[in-house]
Amino acid sequence: MNETKPTADYGLVSIIMPNYNCAQYLPETIKSVIDQTYQNWELLFVDDCSTDDSVKIVESNNDPRIRVFKNEKNSGAAFSRNVAIREANGRWIAFLDSDDLWASEKLLEQLDFMEDKQCALSFTHFYFDKNDGKLIEFAPPKDIYTYEDILKHNYMACPTVMYDTARIDKVEMPVKADKREDFGCWLRILRQGIKAYCLHNCLVTVKIHTGSVSYNKVKMVKWQWNVYRNVEKLPLIKCVYYMIHWAVKGFLKYR
Repeated sequence: MNETKPTADYGLVSIIMPNYNCAQYLPETIKSVIDQTYQNWELLFVDDCSTDDSVKIVESNNDPRIRVFKNEKNSGAAFSRNVAIREANGRWIAFLDSDDLWASEKLLEQLDFMEDKQCALSFTHFYFDKNDGKLIEFAPPKDIYTYEDILKHNYMACPTVMYDTARIDKVEMPVKADKREDFGCWLRILRQGIKAYCLHNCLVTVKIHTGSVSYNKVKMVKWQWNVYRNVEKLPLIKCVYYMIHWAVKGFLKYR
């Protein structure tokens, strides 16, 4: 008789989820967490003063692993994520936006991978869903990425990232990064000499719609420059150098 192999227990995963008016996406997103093959997780849901039924939808799950927080005033995704990071009890910090999806094996595969590589920071491939019936895979080419690599182009989509607080301290997102706080957070970690390892499997679906940050390409230029110049405080010539790399790779990524 075939016996099911027991799932390894790597410890608690704290899933960080900010939200603002994503009620239409939340049932499917929350289900993608509940359906994980790795079940030792907590979901820290931070609502940023939504005017829809977001909080009711999340609370209706009646799952004690889901913890709901409500901002007193609308403060943005970086603030909301930082609230959750500070409240997190897990060894592992993972990120999922309230309109994106995880494959059911995402957590377990990534934990297996990080344990095998003994790495502190990892990310995966992901699909773009432009709501046109097509899924486009984004597949970073390298196995390992440095601070310099990510300055040139942020291959690390937020819902694919996980880091290990047993190897590095909790790292919050820079509020000054203005819509690029995830990028700023990865740079904070990598600047310590940590390397990011890419798991070459597509385990996340990122939805691109009119309300998403990635949809507004013109403002993204301003936000990207702000990280280089005002968050990382790079010299002007280096800002221009990295902006050129980012623009070229971004064109290829979103074309």
